[in-house]
Amino acid sequence: MDNSKPLPPEKLNPAEEWASWKPSGADPFDARWAGHLYRRAGFGATPVELQNAIRDGLDATLERMFSNAKTPAKPAPIQNPTLPAGAIQIRVDWLQRMLNGAEPIHERLTFFWHNHFATSIAKIKDARLMQRQNDLIRKYALGKFGPFLREMSRDAAMLIWLDSNQNVKSHPNENFAREVMELFSLGVGNYTEKDVQDAARAFTGWHVTNPQEPDPKYVFHSNDHDHGTKKILGQTGEWDGDDVIRILLEQPACSKFLVRKLYAFLIDENVAPPDALIQPLARDLQKADYDVGVTVRTILKSRHFFSAHAYRQKVKSPIDYILGVARMLGTSSTGAIVMSPHQLIGSLELQGQQLYQPPNVKGWEGGKAWLNTATVLARHNFGSAIANGMKELNLEALKSTGATFVVTSDPLPRILDMVRRAHKIDPEDLPEPVHVVDYLSYILLQDDLTPKASARMIAHLDTAGSNPNDFRQCCRDVLAAILTLPEYQLN
Repeated sequence: MDNSKPLPPEKLNPAEEWASWKPSGADPFDARWAGHLYRRAGFGATPVELQNAIRDGLDATLERMFSNAKTPAKPAPIQNPTLPAGAIQIRVDWLQRMLNGAEPIHERLTFFWHNHFATSIAKIKDARLMQRQNDLIRKYALGKFGPFLREMSRDAAMLIWLDSNQNVKSHPNENFAREVMELFSLGVGNYTEKDVQDAARAFTGWHVTNPQEPDPKYVFHSNDHDHGTKKILGQTGEWDGDDVIRILLEQPACSKFLVRKLYAFLIDENVAPPDALIQPLARDLQKADYDVGVTVRTILKSRHFFSAHAYRQKVKSPIDYILGVARMLGTSSTGAIVMSPHQLIGSLELQGQQLYQPPNVKGWEGGKAWLNTATVLARHNFGSAIANGMKELNLEALKSTGATFVVTSDPLPRILDMVRRAHKIDPEDLPEPVHVVDYLSYILLQDDLTPKASARMIAHLDTAGSNPNDFRQCCRDVLAAILTLPEYQLN
């Protein structure tokens, strides 16, 4: 990797940046780039996945990540959809899919769209509807955005979330019309208030059956629909909701808006790329009939993605932080994940993120907003709990649900076993401190640990001398320290 200061985005050549990256002897597809790929296109690599990626190379790794792996077993029916237990169940089910890593890019993009079409169970109050929406998002996560947006406009959870039952011809409600333009397709500045008003009229009558009854669904009430003429983004006609979506997709601003969001999600959330840089991707997205998978592939294979413009340029969300730790440390010798998702949902809430419950229609802000006094402390507590193999950590924030954070998987014995195997050390002997630090640096940071930090950690392990118990505790101290390093907070 070239560590020289990169050119500012406005001086980049777009054709060169989006060309496929070719690893070389000077810049190989090594642990650093494999770890980068798995952090951005999944939720972190397990040690086995990291090893396989380096062995197989970039192209084979990407094909494996994009492949349609066997779908996990269908979740059990939700028994108490309107109670906290229902929310916990669907969160655990989704976390299990993310942990398994069977379809990393599919789940990663499902997570992206979950925040794009931000809908919260706090208002919906029905886990079945949130699960149904999640299944819809997963279906289209790497598919075509046009039919995806049409189906989302009829999704029961979305209709309830944006008060569509209040949208009738006598009193149009602008909530969905505004959000479909501002947050779902065009972005601020690419429409007028009159466009929103007429789009709201086009969506009148798009309702959901009684939300209080079992299994509410989309229904069109013709008597509540405004059949009159509307003018939306320069086009005039007796438009309905499907016409609005067609018109939105025809706007050049739509593909640019989506590419910008994908850029922030997959590359860098801190820099607003210039139009010239994103224009090739936006053009190709439109030409591909809004096939998002085409754009995602281009980004993940590009020279721009495998450069300093992307490398560790994002703050880990709580999901990224917690699942990354679980996938890198919570594995058996065969590579199977042995950490239960039940262990993770409590710490996610303390760190400021809970699946199915973004804070508002704009979703989670992300970036540096993830790091404040309370959430950083929660990350440190989680890292310490993992490193020390604590059996139970009660969470005050979750007493109402009865949930606890329980660590049933102690990673240290496996870590020491791997170090001993790598250096052909007898099971009864203590490994060299430098070998322990090097292994943890490799697994957790892909060797991005600074020499100064490495030296401090080796010195701490040296203080244990030949006492096995002291040495193991020092190993736990080092592991916890790495999980709290500034470098580890970057994705």
